[in-house]
Parts: sequence; structure tokens; C-alpha cells
Amino acid sequence: MKVFKTRLLSITTVLLLSLMLMLPAGTFAKSFNKIIAFGDSLSDHHGLEQYLSLYDPISNPNGVLEAWTNGDVWVEYLADIMGATLDNNAIAGAMTEGHENESIQALSDQGALPQLGLIGQVNSFSNENPSFLPKDTLFTIWIGGNDLLEYGRGESDAASVDALLSDATDNIINSMSKLASEGATNFLVLNLPDLGKTPAYNSRTPSEIAGATSLSLMFNAALETGLTNFKKLFPDVKIYTLDVFTLMNKMIADGEFVNSTDTYMVLDENGNYTGAVNEPAADYLFWDNIHPMTKAHELVAINADDKIQDENDDDDDSCFIASVVTPVDYRAGAMLIAAVFSISGFAGLLRKKH
Repeated sequence: MKVFKTRLLSITTVLLLSLMLMLPAGTFAKSFNKIIAFGDSLSDHHGLEQYLSLYDPISNPNGVLEAWTNGDVWVEYLADIMGATLDNNAIAGAMTEGHENESIQALSDQGALPQLGLIGQVNSFSNENPSFLPKDTLFTIWIGGNDLLEYGRGESDAASVDALLSDATDNIINSMSKLASEGATNFLVLNLPDLGKTPAYNSRTPSEIAGATSLSLMFNAALETGLTNFKKLFPDVKIYTLDVFTLMNKMIADGEFVNSTDTYMVLDENGNYTGAVNEPAADYLFWDNIHPMTKAHELVAINADDKIQDENDDDDDSCFIASVVTPVDYRAGAMLIAAVFSISGFAGLLRKKH
């Protein structure tokens, strides 16, 4: 009887192992127990609010919002999908270095606030001597839009588009290098969406729209080059990338949303919030002139998780620029790009405090 039971157990074990080998590679999904996020308003939920007073259209119209969408942001959805805890360090208005709002940046320079740009976020995180298990922790970075917007307003220290892109991507790579040197082994980096497809450009000329699209692609290409160089310095670090440029354009092309050109929030002529909204919310891709609705955030999270699973199945770092068609080179029109972004609506896109 014991011999029979032993043989039965052996046969069962072999069958189970055989079935496991027959399962698709993605059956055993890669997940992380902890997500540590850095970035700007595309990832921020309560980040800037914790330092400044909360916006209320009646009692405190000069305050800041708790989030720049109508619900959760993408990294919150991603944490839910993975069943991970979230340490969200993202700050609305953050650039790769410093904050886009002069008044807020002045408070940081005076020591009243910490430095809130990506470099400052990473330094603040590191100064807290955080405890994390490298193999179980995913670091996310999504930033750069405010660098481009500030340049367009003529407020950037960068002397040229090339200098802007070099400085911004260097700040991202240097921040990643600092985290990697302190134990981070898994990164998820998102590129920028197509600024030319945002409602901010609804009334712009075709050449201005093309200029904004080109600048977005130029930033994404520079970021990809930076990540390639980073990988040479840290070959054991895994970098997951999500091509948000292509993803958002696909949402628009596929009609994922009934309305992908107008905003859910009713804005005045300067891009400021009026307090009114356009219903139904589910129809809209964009919350305001720049920021997507929470449903779009959820789709970004789903695609990010899918990308992580796909790359683990392939066991290869992929390029999030490869699928993007190379645009016409607009470098010769750097002055056009600056003019494109110098529109009055941008003053209110991020609110005065964003």
C-alpha cells in the first residue's frame, strides 16, 4: 500500500510539473510588493497639497488641488493592480530640477519647503534612509512636461532646445543613478504624451501643433538615449518603459473616449477653472487643457502592468521609442517651438500654484 501511495504521489508530481511547463510564461505574473513614485502632477495625489493650502473655489481660490484629475492617478491604479504599497513622492508642478512656479520655488530656496523637483524628491527620499527590498520594489519616474512648458513661456534657464533636452534628461538619469547606487534595481520610466494632441492646441495652427508634437518626440528620443547610457553604467538594473506618446495617440485614434479634444472641466479663456464641468465624465479623455481623466490614468496603469509582464516574458529591455514614426525635424524652427508654447492659456493650465 505504501509503495502504491508513493508511486501515485510521484505520478501526480510529474503531471503537475508537466502542466506547469505547458503553461504560458505570463501565467506566473511578475509583481512588486512596493512602488516608490517620483514625478509631477501626472503622478501627484496630495503631494503638493501637503505643503500648501487646499484649493476651494469659494473659500480658498488661491489654494492648490489635491490631484489634477477627477480621481486616482495612474500609479495608484498600478499599485492596486499589483497589490503593492505605494510611497508617492510626486509633486505637481515639479520639473526635473526645481518647481515651475516661481513663488513655490522661492520658498524652497529659502528653506521653507524642500526642493520639489525630481532631484529634490529623490534627495528627500534618500535622506530619510528608506528601507526597501530591491527585488520587490519598483521605482517609477514620469516627468519632463513642466520643463518643456517653462521653456515655452520663456522662463527656462536653457539657452536652446538642445540645452533644455540635455539638462532635463541628465537630471532624470542622475536621479536614477543615485537611486540605483542606493539599491534600486527596478525602474519604470514613462515618456511624454503628444503635447500637440492636448486641448491646449485646439485653436493653434497646424505648424504650431507640429512643433509641439516634434518637441515631445525630441524629448522622448533624448530620454531614450539617456536610458541606454544608464543601462551601460548599471547593467544589472531592470528598466521597464512605457511609450505614453503612442498609447495616448492610440486612445484618440481608436475612439477610446467619445470626446478626446475638449475638456471635462469648463475653463475660462485663460485656462483657469470655472468650477463647472461637462458631463458625462466618462466621455472625456482630458480633464483640463493638459491633464487626462482618471479613466485614462487607469488605462495607463493597465498598459504599464502589461508591459512589465511582457518584458519579463521576453527577458529583454525594450525601447519605447521604436514604435514611433520619426517626425519631420523641427530643430531649425526652435523659435517656432518657443512661440508655440507662449500662449496665454498656459498661465492657467497648471493653475498659478501648480
